Amino acid sequence: MMITRQFFILYVFATISSKAKEIDIQFADDYYKDKDIRTIVAFGCWRPEESIRVFRKISSQNTSLSLLGITNGLNMKAILKVNYYKLGVFLDLDCPESEIILDQFIDEKLPFNESFFWLLKISRGAEDDDYNDRKLMPLDTLERLPLSVNAELTLAVREQDHFELYDVYNPSYRHGGKLNVTRMGAWDIKSGMHNELTQYKYKRRGNLHGMYLNFSIVVDFPPKVVDMATYLTEPIDRHLDTMHRYNYALILYLKDYYNFTINLMRGETWGYLINGTFNGIVGDMLKGIVDIGASPFQFKPERLDVMDYTVQGYMARAVIIFRHPKRQELSNSFFEPFSRSVWILTVIIGLLNWLLMYVTIRFEKHFLRHDETSSLYTKTESETFLITTAAICQQGLSDTPQAYSGRIVYVSLFLWALLLYQFYSASIVGSLLAEKPRFIKTIKDLTYSNLEVGIENMPYNHDFFRTTTDNTIIELFNRKIALNKKRKKYPYYTAEEGLKKVQAGGFAFQVDLATAYKFITETFNENEICDLHEIQLFEPKHTATCTSKHSPFKKMVTYGLRQVVEHGMTRRLEKIWKHRQPECPESHNSTPTPVNLNQFSPALVMLSAAIAIAIFFMLVENIVRKYAYRLNSSILVLED
Repeated sequence: MMITRQFFILYVFATISSKAKEIDIQFADDYYKDKDIRTIVAFGCWRPEESIRVFRKISSQNTSLSLLGITNGLNMKAILKVNYYKLGVFLDLDCPESEIILDQFIDEKLPFNESFFWLLKISRGAEDDDYNDRKLMPLDTLERLPLSVNAELTLAVREQDHFELYDVYNPSYRHGGKLNVTRMGAWDIKSGMHNELTQYKYKRRGNLHGMYLNFSIVVDFPPKVVDMATYLTEPIDRHLDTMHRYNYALILYLKDYYNFTINLMRGETWGYLINGTFNGIVGDMLKGIVDIGASPFQFKPERLDVMDYTVQGYMARAVIIFRHPKRQELSNSFFEPFSRSVWILTVIIGLLNWLLMYVTIRFEKHFLRHDETSSLYTKTESETFLITTAAICQQGLSDTPQAYSGRIVYVSLFLWALLLYQFYSASIVGSLLAEKPRFIKTIKDLTYSNLEVGIENMPYNHDFFRTTTDNTIIELFNRKIALNKKRKKYPYYTAEEGLKKVQAGGFAFQVDLATAYKFITETFNENEICDLHEIQLFEPKHTATCTSKHSPFKKMVTYGLRQVVEHGMTRRLEKIWKHRQPECPESHNSTPTPVNLNQFSPALVMLSAAIAIAIFFMLVENIVRKYAYRLNSSILVLED
């Protein structure tokens, strides 16, 4: 009779235990469905028949379930290999030595991140009625877990068929953060899942309670008057380190948003891959020294595997800037108002008018009374040519035709010459008033121009020319920057040195516009500003705030910076930290451009040539006249 009673008690206990296990799994399944997770690994103290029954029940609901016992020597990396973005991990803390699962997870350096959704279950027994849930919680176990702000860990406290749920995280175990346990909701077999934490996770966990985070910033121009903190936060010499100080201002907004403390370090450079190793801030991130970069980073392929990009902030725009030269070739600017075809037609019409004038004068000479001493009738060919030339040049002669036909030709000639002169002179004046055409528009034009080229001495410029594959830029580098027989030193200058050479003319300088505009505004005069022209060496570069690879703070930083951007704070910072482009006044184009000697030289050449020809013919005429006079004198002597 005693044996039968003991067997009955064991049977009832086994039945109750089996039912409890089924409720545990049903709860876990509902929890993970609420999280949209269909792959679960469950660690517990299962009996074989329980495992089979539970496995069948869960598998029929399109959920992949693995049931494992609690034991040492498990290969956690293989068991928890994430083939999906999210994996559910259930651990029954009621089982003996259940904490060894957590220990093995930590020992294999697996992270408590958003890839693993942990659900830890612990039961309240009848003897625990006098204890609240917080006293029952395994706080010692939870506090030693290397949790961070991105952790997904839920503690479920069971009482009969009811579960109280608690969200568990640590702002950063590595940085000395404190464990945070917040009631999340409840579950029971009748009502199912009830989640009270509906806020976005990083908004809900937004208070880091002043925890220190490690930042690093690049400062190329250390302050000489004020301290570093003032230099980074106040717009003093804002043309220096503009992108770094702009991005640091974003970090300060982020600091206030999440209530953390900045432990700021100074990096030597952003971080470039040299001989297989990264230097600068990127190198410090790989060493675990830096959590987040306070300087913005350009998107570079080699950095994608060693750091995570968050939100784009500063737009780096570097251009080649120069005073556009005027054309230096000795082309006759007096021929430019008309095209070649117009000049040809002008010559043809002029010759036609000369011919008509000659014909009408010959008509007068034969059929009308005229002054026999007038050169118009004695030297008709040259006189009609001079009349035609005078009309075109807006001059006049004393002799005029007497016949109506000649007068009509004369008037028509001068009217045509007047219209021709108006178009010609208007074109000349307009060319002096209009903005000069820019003939250096591309990198290739610059490469084959007479301008010297210099580069701002910044690390990213050295890296750009070292890594570029653009043939046009490589050609520019070889012709204008690389060392040769004439160029013994690379033309790398500070922004101030380079822009002074630009101001002097004949020099093109590659510089960040945030730096250039301030110097130009303060030192260039109106004519120099209006002469400036810009060519993009490369497209404007988006930069972003970066975290170390797989950082628990990546999504937190992304969410916070998105809030900053969407609330318009970046536009405010642009007005504070970026200089406006100096503008050429509209009145400048209405000011006539002085004609320089190079432009006027063709007229001087033509005048000099005409004077030389006139002197030559004068000498010839004098010689001929003297010879004729002597010849006549000799004839008269012989006759006498």
